[in-house]
Amino acid sequence: MDMAKRFDIIRELATKNPGLGKTAMMKYLFLLQQIYKMPLEYDFEIYTFGPYSTEVMEDIDFAECQNIISMKTVSYPSGHVGYSIHAEDSQADKSFSTSFEKEINELLKLFGEKNAKELELSTTTVYLYHNSKMNDWDCSKEAIAHDVHEIKPHFSLEIIKAEYDRLEANGVLKKVV
Repeated sequence: MDMAKRFDIIRELATKNPGLGKTAMMKYLFLLQQIYKMPLEYDFEIYTFGPYSTEVMEDIDFAECQNIISMKTVSYPSGHVGYSIHAEDSQADKSFSTSFEKEINELLKLFGEKNAKELELSTTTVYLYHNSKMNDWDCSKEAIAHDVHEIKPHFSLEIIKAEYDRLEANGVLKKVV
């Protein structure tokens, strides 16, 4: 994958949703690739906070080194420390992100207000739904909710099912495969 295209998308997400953290950026990139078929060519695996890619983390850090984005450390009232990402390089080529403007805007409309924990649930649900579809396994709400709950027991079955319903109602799940 052309690094300039990945950087263009990272910059565009930071421009349209300034202040998001590294985890949220990773979740957005996963959703753009998985739902909207954006050819970013990241490899994701299920991890503690949902789908994870070391390549994404490396690209975010490298984008900062290239002054495409800036990151500031943020301390939250909970005691956790995170990052606040902002776009920097406004003169860069935006042709790739422009070709996906509709998809980026839809993504931000559906997921832009979610915090990292909520994105963890959304992306884990999408990841497991996709995995089940690819393996011709049961993709019913009950089956996916059970699988998500097994990996993420801190989410109740009720909350998981509600997120499944939201994803289905917004046409996200049928775009996954």
